[in-house]
Amino acid sequence: MKTIIISFANSAVEPLASITEEDDNIHRILIENNRGNYSVHRESFATVDNINNALGAYNGNIAIFHYAGHAGQHSLLFNDQEANGTGIAYQLKPSIAAGNLRLVILNGCSTGPQVTKLLELGVPAVIATNASVNDTSAKIFGVEFFRNICQKRMTLRNAFNAALASAQTATKDSLGLDDTTSRDLHLPGEKPREPFWGLFFKNADAVDRNPLPVVNDQAVALYEPNIQLTQTIFTALVLDGNVPAMQLDEKKKLEIIEDYVFQKTIMDVFPHPIAIQLKTLFAAEYGAEALKKPSLKRLEQIARVFQITTEFMGIIMISQLWELKITGKVAQLPDNMRQLLKDYFNLTIEERAVYNYSSLIKGIRKYIDTLPRVDYFVTELKTLREEDAQNKKFGEACEYLSYIRNATYPGKPVAVQESEVLELCLTAEAMLSVFFEKLGFLHRYTLTSIQNIRINKYRHDILTEFDHQVVKLMNSNASHEVNYYLLAKHLDNSGVILTKQNLTVFNVERRQYKGEALEFLNLSPLVVDINAFESRSDRSNLVFYGQYREDDKVYVFRNVSKPDDDLNHVEININRRFGRTEQQEQSRYEAVCIQLNAFRDFALQLTPTTPAHDQQPLQVP
Repeated sequence: MKTIIISFANSAVEPLASITEEDDNIHRILIENNRGNYSVHRESFATVDNINNALGAYNGNIAIFHYAGHAGQHSLLFNDQEANGTGIAYQLKPSIAAGNLRLVILNGCSTGPQVTKLLELGVPAVIATNASVNDTSAKIFGVEFFRNICQKRMTLRNAFNAALASAQTATKDSLGLDDTTSRDLHLPGEKPREPFWGLFFKNADAVDRNPLPVVNDQAVALYEPNIQLTQTIFTALVLDGNVPAMQLDEKKKLEIIEDYVFQKTIMDVFPHPIAIQLKTLFAAEYGAEALKKPSLKRLEQIARVFQITTEFMGIIMISQLWELKITGKVAQLPDNMRQLLKDYFNLTIEERAVYNYSSLIKGIRKYIDTLPRVDYFVTELKTLREEDAQNKKFGEACEYLSYIRNATYPGKPVAVQESEVLELCLTAEAMLSVFFEKLGFLHRYTLTSIQNIRINKYRHDILTEFDHQVVKLMNSNASHEVNYYLLAKHLDNSGVILTKQNLTVFNVERRQYKGEALEFLNLSPLVVDINAFESRSDRSNLVFYGQYREDDKVYVFRNVSKPDDDLNHVEININRRFGRTEQQEQSRYEAVCIQLNAFRDFALQLTPTTPAHDQQPLQVP
């Protein structure tokens, strides 16, 4: 796939106020308008080293190279480090020779003299400047140019002229709008006009077409849904040491294994909220034929898999933050964390359905990183920091899939044309593969619903044993077998927890495990097993927090199997009362309500008005 490199370099000596905004807007435009024909490499803090690495890594596959920042007649200034323009030009030569490079943009001051070498080497078109340019004008020009070629699909010439007109609004100096460029030839120095941007080329055909790469028709024609995703996730599990995956990997060396066997292995070792969405995407359910081929429904499901997975990871981060507060490791949250939690809690279900959990995860992680001696419960989250160069593709995938979620969410107008669906399905699955390639570690954590805890204490024994009745939520099926954890220390009751499984089997027939203690993170009340309230239920009904309705004191939850279906919403009324024969259900339900109110106080930074042990009797709604 062809690559568009966008690089931005500021200066500590002469900072450019608008460059970060230019960076964010151009990147967003490229991601939102990708139709499967390019990837984006972003350098927000460009240096000589990382630009050299990028130019070398993509070698002959660069389609557009964009630079914004301070510059001169013969150099670009990467964070106050001077880079020779001729050296950059020669590093672009492999992409020129391959016929892939279509455009170089040097959006800095007085870069015109660098154009000559670029054109000599064969770059079809170059945008550069003949003098110093206004910072705000430069931002407007860069953003509007990319908007014109990506959203409006203009030719390079028309996109340039329209961007120049937009930039003119931010400066009193003439940008030469009345002086149209020659159709046949425009070389630097032949017709100086300043201060303004110039569009330089030798052949008019280069600027009378859109510079974006075209879709690879062969790749689209060969696209088979689920193949790339299945292979990527399975490989990630093998590399992370998952035993069932490793056993199947050895078996495939001796016999042919059908794709559904790999998919079943994947679904059996991932937490239920993720596994159930992958099951739907893999079309493992009866009547899901529409998902087995490129379609808008399939595109919706790809985005839904991403959304529920990032929501699950976001809940883990919030739960860890709350745990730090409960255990006294954090006395007072800073203002930005309080606002982040408040915004999260006050989302409506519709807003939450397309909420960017990646930003929430980044925000909480950055705060936790400032705390002394705090380890992540999910330790692998340390490997997903956005500043790590190895995670650039992962970050791009998150941004792209977040856009697809917004564009296809059933509650919003569809922003995708029917003619684009095939290409978008191909790209979205590729991005989802990049996303899951980093998440093979999830098999290490066991999602567990605690149904009940019984105390075992005998007169002849000084030790107390806590017998936990639990259900493991680690596959795509709704039916789960009950297990029993015999522990010297009890876990939290009536909740859904994430554990690092390290217990040994004690009694196979009675499905008992035994150990001193079990390291866990409580995800309730953001994750609730509704059927834990029912003493006669043999299934789990897992839901995620949706919203709180202040007017009737109701918490609304979304079913993880069908999170976008209004009919599957679950309401918990904190004033509900149970009948005389439902005392067991009442105790569990009441425990969840107490936790819900406590989390509300935590998220909104309220002072609890009623201690947990003084809760008033539940009343009939």
